[in-house]
Amino acid sequence: MQFPRFRTLRTDGFFRSRDANIAMLAAFMIPAILGLAGFAIDLQNTVRQKSKVQASLDSAVLAGALSRQRGMNEAAVRADVQSYAASMFEQQGGGLFCGPVTVAFNADNQDISGSVSCRQPAYLVQLLGHDHLDFSVESTSTYGIGVVDISFVFDVSGSMNDQNRLPNLKTAASAAFDELLPDDRVLDGSVRLAIASYNHSLNAGPYLNAVTNSITLAADASNSAAQSNYNSYNDRRMTDSATGKRFFYYQRGTCTSGGTCGRTSSYTWNARRYFFEDSGLSNSCVYERTGAHAATDTAPTSGRWMGAGNPRWNFSASSTSKYDGWRNVETAGATGYGVGAYEGRHGTCMPSGPVPLTEDKAALKAHVNNLVAEGGTAGHLGIAWGWYLISPNWSNIWPNASRPRDYGAVRTSKFMILMTDGDFNIQHPTASRTSFQQSMDLCDQMKSLPANIQIFTVGFQVPSNVQKTSDGRTIMQYCASSPGHAFSADSGAELVEVYRTIARSISDLRLKH
Repeated sequence: MQFPRFRTLRTDGFFRSRDANIAMLAAFMIPAILGLAGFAIDLQNTVRQKSKVQASLDSAVLAGALSRQRGMNEAAVRADVQSYAASMFEQQGGGLFCGPVTVAFNADNQDISGSVSCRQPAYLVQLLGHDHLDFSVESTSTYGIGVVDISFVFDVSGSMNDQNRLPNLKTAASAAFDELLPDDRVLDGSVRLAIASYNHSLNAGPYLNAVTNSITLAADASNSAAQSNYNSYNDRRMTDSATGKRFFYYQRGTCTSGGTCGRTSSYTWNARRYFFEDSGLSNSCVYERTGAHAATDTAPTSGRWMGAGNPRWNFSASSTSKYDGWRNVETAGATGYGVGAYEGRHGTCMPSGPVPLTEDKAALKAHVNNLVAEGGTAGHLGIAWGWYLISPNWSNIWPNASRPRDYGAVRTSKFMILMTDGDFNIQHPTASRTSFQQSMDLCDQMKSLPANIQIFTVGFQVPSNVQKTSDGRTIMQYCASSPGHAFSADSGAELVEVYRTIARSISDLRLKH
């Protein structure tokens, strides 16, 4: 019996064909998938660059409007806007290329418009055959006040007592307040002003508890316990549990005649607490924040505190230095600083605490009229607190009515007006950068915000030998949002006019898109 004959089905060709198809599909799909992923990454980078270009162009057209307000012709204003914008674009890096800004003037009003087209290199999206992504931005400045948060930052260092500078500042500030908050203005909260003043430290006033780290020590706490807490992040604010007063400890010791203290007679000191209030030192001084958030407006919280203004004590100093420091505390009441191992400068500051945003002109004038001046010039503290007063990140620190508006809120502009009569020349011993360097860091961060904080600076009788940047700019010129935002005055009358000019500029200028 013969069985039917069946043809053998060969599968090797099928699988070869299938593998070939899969390989072919993969050859098309994998680059496409990688290209799409690369496009998303490149697009995200381009969006970031576009946001920075927008902030730069906003700043440029505002600077142009200021120049036009001062009488410059259209050709000069156009060149000013283009030059300023180009320098800002160049600083962004990342291969960004922007063409020249097109500047237009509206004949029917005072609007100045700017537009620019940019090209951002694309690295991963090249798999799809594109080596760049293009975008354009536009901005227009106009006259007419919008909603503004403004911080005034005043130098109250000792040199402000010379040549009638402090009284002149008070007169000039009052004139600015009158321009921004005229008596016939409806108080609707659209214009609010804040004040920060600084010398070698800054008075945090009633906000001290909210911005500093603190600890309560038992009355019998050992010196080593106090030392450990003092040396923790930004020098903790230590309070005595029995009295509620601030203090630091120092050790019991005896200096014998001819001993290591180098004295001709014996001297014994006892372990005792040094209370701030009993010595006349302020109870609410702070200094700069250190660490990763030193140049940011991050809200004060764990690891991001302000430094509490403790007198600084060098526990590792030689016994001779320690002796002199303790003797100064016990016999002279620690009224001086820089004696032996004791440094009290950063436990002192002027009595003028910060004034959060308000439209109460009478309160603002009263605060300024009560300013007194003494000590060194830690200008970076003024810049930092001027920023904090208008930063939405600090909203929980300030009273509800003084909470800064959000960055980028509709029709909202933010301004800082920074004033000094000299060099920024002092910083806390724990700081790793000078006051000048910290000021540059803070101004860089503020000017890089998409929200576009406008910084005006006022140098009052500033000597020519102040510290300068590598390209020859003073800190006032460096921090100003543009050359047109930097002012100087050599007399009281000039200072009044400068403050009035700035106030009018803020009142008259705003952005519209």
